[in-house]
Amino acid sequence: MDKTQFIQRLTILVLTVTTSITVPAAFVSAQDTPANQRDGQSPALTKSAADQYLLKDDDRQLTEFERENRRQDEPLPIPSEEELIQELAKGSSTRSARKACLASLPLDKMTPANRTNAEYVLKDISMFRTLPKIHLDVNHSAYAYFIAHPDVVVSIWRQMQLSEFKMWQTGPYSYEVDAGDGTVGTLDVIYQTPAESIVVCSGVYKSPLLAKPISARALLHLQTEYYPGKDEKRDSISHQVTMYVSFPSQTVEVAAKILAPVSNAILDRNFKEVSIFLHMMTLAMERQPGWVERLAGNLEGVLPIRRPQLLKVAARVYIDGKQRENPEALRRRLQRPQPIDPVSQTSGQAPRKLSSDLQVQPISRAQSPN
Repeated sequence: MDKTQFIQRLTILVLTVTTSITVPAAFVSAQDTPANQRDGQSPALTKSAADQYLLKDDDRQLTEFERENRRQDEPLPIPSEEELIQELAKGSSTRSARKACLASLPLDKMTPANRTNAEYVLKDISMFRTLPKIHLDVNHSAYAYFIAHPDVVVSIWRQMQLSEFKMWQTGPYSYEVDAGDGTVGTLDVIYQTPAESIVVCSGVYKSPLLAKPISARALLHLQTEYYPGKDEKRDSISHQVTMYVSFPSQTVEVAAKILAPVSNAILDRNFKEVSIFLHMMTLAMERQPGWVERLAGNLEGVLPIRRPQLLKVAARVYIDGKQRENPEALRRRLQRPQPIDPVSQTSGQAPRKLSSDLQVQPISRAQSPN
C-alpha cells in the first residue's frame, strides 16, 4: 500500500473519529445479510442500515400469529430513507458556507483556554465541511443522553458487532479513542449547551510502512434544534455538524484536498446513517425495552453508572410512547381519586334508606375495645 492510500485512509478515519464524539458516528459499512436472517427486524431502518441493526430472535416484533399466517414469499417491508429522515440542506464545502459557519461559532462564550484550543485548529484549516442538515424523529431524552455520552454509543456498536472502535472516558469532558487499525486519538468537549456542542480532536495514524506517524487535529460544531411532539407525533430534532480539519503536513493536506470529494460523500452518508441509528434506538426503547435492558447489562468500556442511566432513559422513552399511543387512558389513570357515587355503585338503584326511628345507643367505657 503506497503513501497516498495511507493518506486517504487516515483522512477518512480522522474525519470519522472526530464525528463520533458529537453526533455520535461510526465509520461502518453495510454488509449484505441473507434474506432469511432479516425476518422481524425493526421497521425503522433503511436497507443499508437494517442488515446491521437486526434484533435477536426473541426480540422480533412480529407476533406468533403474524409469523404463522404471513406468506412465505411476502417480503418484509423496509421503509426508505426518505420515510425515516429528511434532508433539509445538503452538505457543502464552499467558501460562503465556511464564512457563515465560522461566524456562528460561539468563541466569545468559551473559557480562554478552550478558545485557544479552538483557534489553534481554525488558524490553519486544511479541510472544511458542513454536513447535511437532517430532520428526524427521536425522543429528546434519548438524543441528549447519547450526545452527552458518546462512549455508550460506541459500546452499543461493539455489542451489536458493528465495529471494533473503542472509546474510554478519561475525564469529565475528555475521551480516548482507538480505531483498532493504528489510529488513536483524544477528544475534548470544550463547549456544550442543549443546542450546541463543540469538540476538539487530535488523531495519529501509525504504521510500520510509514517513516513517521501522520497526525491531524479537528474541530466539530454540532447544532441542534428541538421540536416537541404533540398528540400522536414523536419528538423530533434537526441537527447539523460542521467540521474543520488541520493537517500539520503540507503533503498530507494536499492529498486530503485531492481526496475531498470521496471523503465528503462518505461523511455525508455516515451522518445520515447515524441519524437513522438514533431514530432506531428511540423505536427500540419504545417497542423493545427488554432488548435495551439486556444491551445495557452487557455494555463494556463505560462507567458503571452509565448502565442504570441508559435504563432510566429507556423507561422514560417507553412511557412517552405509551402516553402518545393512548393519551386519554393515561390521563384517566393519573387522575385524582373521585368520591364514590352510591347510585352508580348499585347498578343504578338508590341505596336503601335507614329507618327514621333508628336509635343508636352510646357505648360505655367498659364496653369499648382496648
